[in-house]
Amino acid sequence: MHTSLLEASEQEPSPVIHLQGAAVRGPRGPVFGPLTLSATGAITVVCGPRGSGRTALLLTLAGRMRLTEGSAHVMGASRAAEMRTRVGIVGFDDIDGLESTASVAAALRERLAWVAPWYRRVPRLSPDVVRELLADAFGELEQPDPDTLARDLGPVDTILIRVALAMLESPELLVLDDFDELRSIAERRLVADRLTALAAAGTHVVIATTDAADLECFVGTSPTLIEL
Repeated sequence: MHTSLLEASEQEPSPVIHLQGAAVRGPRGPVFGPLTLSATGAITVVCGPRGSGRTALLLTLAGRMRLTEGSAHVMGASRAAEMRTRVGIVGFDDIDGLESTASVAAALRERLAWVAPWYRRVPRLSPDVVRELLADAFGELEQPDPDTLARDLGPVDTILIRVALAMLESPELLVLDDFDELRSIAERRLVADRLTALAAAGTHVVIATTDAADLECFVGTSPTLIEL
């Protein structure tokens, strides 16, 4: 018995990312692309040297930068405005950077106020509420005290706080830039473990790095590699 075309299509996972001749060009020439590819896995690693367009590609996937050529589909969305509603963004200082003098609780409250309807007041967050809001990002890792200032956070806690902030908007996909700024392999593996857990729970993840060896941090996930 032959499998019908309909049955075959149902067996194939829909691509998380699909690029067709996608490129961004600026006044000084190409930024990235053209790229034609599909990524279907829960985790995608974008790898390339600095200046290769890694950050621009992630901003494009997040609906923050428009293509000048080709097309992009992210979680089924093809319009930038629709992508922005589906994609959370982490590691872009001009977009999600933490105010150095803000506490963990204050950063969470500010983001909640941003995503809440205009008529809903966000009260001061209790320690229990802070713990709940950080739970998905931190898992079993020890959470920082709610009163800890951003400038006093370690590298892993800083990244995971920013992940927690992005998750407040229930994204279908997270993009995380400069994964390799975590200097030690131990730090990268801790963050990779948490991103893997989020991916297993249904939130797809795209990271950017200069080091292809970072794929090895995502144990048991067979991440898709995009090389620039």
